[in-house]
Amino acid sequence: MKLGKLASTGLAALALATMIGCTADPKQGDSKAAFVGSEKCGSCHIEEYRTWKGTLHAKMIRTPQEALLKDAGDNWAKDSKGNAGPTKGNIDGKAAAMSDVVFVVGSHWKQRYLVKNPASGNHQFMDKQWNTVHKQWEPYGQKNDWETQCATCHATGYRLTSYDQANPATQKVSMSEHNTGCESCHGPGSTHAQSLGKVKLFNPAKATKEESSLVCGYCHVRKENYQFKTAQNHPREDQPHPVVGETYKAGQDDWRKWYPDKMLIPGVLPGQPVSKNYPNTDLNNAFFTDDKAQKWNSHDARKHHEEYQEFVQSSHYQKGVLSCSDCHSPHAVKGKAAIEPMKTCAGCHGNTYDPAKIMPGLGSTAGNLFVRTHTFNKNQDRPGGPTATGMPEPAHYYQK
Repeated sequence: MKLGKLASTGLAALALATMIGCTADPKQGDSKAAFVGSEKCGSCHIEEYRTWKGTLHAKMIRTPQEALLKDAGDNWAKDSKGNAGPTKGNIDGKAAAMSDVVFVVGSHWKQRYLVKNPASGNHQFMDKQWNTVHKQWEPYGQKNDWETQCATCHATGYRLTSYDQANPATQKVSMSEHNTGCESCHGPGSTHAQSLGKVKLFNPAKATKEESSLVCGYCHVRKENYQFKTAQNHPREDQPHPVVGETYKAGQDDWRKWYPDKMLIPGVLPGQPVSKNYPNTDLNNAFFTDDKAQKWNSHDARKHHEEYQEFVQSSHYQKGVLSCSDCHSPHAVKGKAAIEPMKTCAGCHGNTYDPAKIMPGLGSTAGNLFVRTHTFNKNQDRPGGPTATGMPEPAHYYQK
């Protein structure tokens, strides 16, 4: 795809990108701090760590021994509907078995499987995903290394350690831990830990509504990146820090300003409205743009991980009434349980609105399985599809 400036390459462009948009407000956290890992945080913040461990943020990427779903393992060759299970890696096309799986990704809506990609030393997806609600195998065609396509949001402290725009296949990456850990939302914690809490971390609950939601929006957004490519030389779907060797720091970095002329983020960046379509990109048919959406001036997502782009359209966001963390909590705190999202509407609106009706499942995440919309449109009347709301804790193939 060519989008004028978006298609330009070269070291000069990279150098420019490294000089813009990286803020370090000391009130929002220590810019010199390093990542220490969630386990270190948990040594003092016991209740927060314990309850975070039970969330989906802590269960994004795990070993098969930890998290392979029992239904998937039992039906690895073929499901009850006759659909064949995973048989090969998506990038090299080589045969791969369940015993070759190094990591599993997800467990709530779907589960995907990573095997080694010998050519790069990274990991590639297999050709099928498991639909957890409908208990069936579905085709999955992602043909990019996990480390250079998805890991900024599936890991904490992610950074590019080397990058050659002329040869993305040679790029190297590192991360402090798998999964969305404490420091993904609070920033790196070394000086906080060393000072026994005297050096404060960024706290989304005490930030402005915009600042708080911006942290969630870094991952809960659909974007296409032309500044950095995958190891397979395709536009990335995530957003590494503009400075090679640096990582995103919550509360300090405004990712909207990093390299805006090299990003496609409809609804977030100027000149990229959600009211139009973007053919030949990952944002093709990403939002409803029909007459109903134009009339409402409310464009619900048609794909998953677009919650931030929906939320910023809402009066909740635009009037500064709510942030993401007012309705979602990634952990409990001492003396206060974690928030139950579907019960929060009643706190302000009583019985005026039915959350299931205001938030139907419209964003496709797997076959006939959908994520709830976050536009909070009071006129909402689109019929929603099945969601994963209320799914019980899954059983695992390797019983603990």
